[in-house]
Amino acid sequence: MNIRVRPLVSVLGVLALSSTLFAQTPTPPAPQGGATGQTPAGPPARLDVDKSDHDFGTVIEGEVVKHVFQLKSSGQGPLIITQAKPTCGCTLGRLSVKKADGSLELYKFGDPIPPSTELEMEAELNTKNKHSAASSKINVFCNDPRGNVTLGLTAMVDTYFRMTPSALDFGELSVADVIEKTCEVTGKRPGPFMLSLEPRPLPQGVNCELTPINPGPDGKSDKWTVKVTVGPDCREGNLGYPLLLLSDQEITGAAAGPDGKQPRYSATLMLQARVRGLISYDPQYLSFGLVRPGQIVSRTLRVQSFDPKFQMGLPELKVIGANDQNPEFKFKDQFTANARPTADGKAIEVELTLNGLPEAADGAFQGRLVIKTGHPAKPEIQVLFSGVCRQAAKTPPATGEPKTGGQ
Repeated sequence: MNIRVRPLVSVLGVLALSSTLFAQTPTPPAPQGGATGQTPAGPPARLDVDKSDHDFGTVIEGEVVKHVFQLKSSGQGPLIITQAKPTCGCTLGRLSVKKADGSLELYKFGDPIPPSTELEMEAELNTKNKHSAASSKINVFCNDPRGNVTLGLTAMVDTYFRMTPSALDFGELSVADVIEKTCEVTGKRPGPFMLSLEPRPLPQGVNCELTPINPGPDGKSDKWTVKVTVGPDCREGNLGYPLLLLSDQEITGAAAGPDGKQPRYSATLMLQARVRGLISYDPQYLSFGLVRPGQIVSRTLRVQSFDPKFQMGLPELKVIGANDQNPEFKFKDQFTANARPTADGKAIEVELTLNGLPEAADGAFQGRLVIKTGHPAKPEIQVLFSGVCRQAAKTPPATGEPKTGGQ
């Protein structure tokens, strides 16, 4: 076997040459701004605000108030603003850049802003439908290390009118009743004013009259009386109606409406009433709940006359199906109805009794109790009733003594 041995001097020479080459190769700089492969970060940008919150104080509802925030690009690198987003639809923001000659130019989002550049954010707060404390914010998103800068707007919103009382509740009345209530209206700003109603039809049976107290030659007054009459002939049911009162003073800062007219200061006087017919009944529905076959259950309702010329007599009563598509009620023979008039003849107590359903009955049942009142305006009342019949749980029969374990 032939073995060739390299001289030791040659090997050492190669190692020395390799060390020289490595020492002459420059080491690459470490990447900046994060993990390997990321783009090196530039100089930091910053957005400074002279005063980030503004309080308008007390304003009147409906007014549009404005404020200009002073901003500045104060970082070492260019500032880039991507969005200025209000937190409420009632707020608008307009961002402009101040040029070298002092003029303003609308900023285009995404454009770089050199350091030491001044900016202005014109913000407005619309107080329409706002009450008491109102606030909104504008979030300015940018490449500031904070991510975004928040600008805040606050105001205490008051009404233009002072109304005493602030709502008119007529309580419960019949369609034949007539009730009047009044409200006194004054302005919270000095000086007389005109008062009018929103030009739209009032609910049936409702009338309103506006009267100035000590008016001037032009008909204006610093105090008005609003008289509202409810009845007769109101619609049955719950009445809830916002009565809009308008002044002759235009709202400061508000834009014209779709009709081109300038909106005016206003206030809402809420009207409430519970209107019953000449013949009414309570409750409006009878529930027998869960019953067992053979169980006897009674339910009672009161039928009342609000017609001063009509006395309640003993009405004709019968039980029928739940609707006109199902006029027959299969359990009508298990129900009886009786009426008892009150001493003054203005009402009757009607008792509907379930005398026990058959043993085979199981499931929901529903029907109507028909009451013939005899009144010309409402000769008949139909009251829906329902319930659920369930069989009683049966006890399983005994199967003998249980066996003990192991036997």
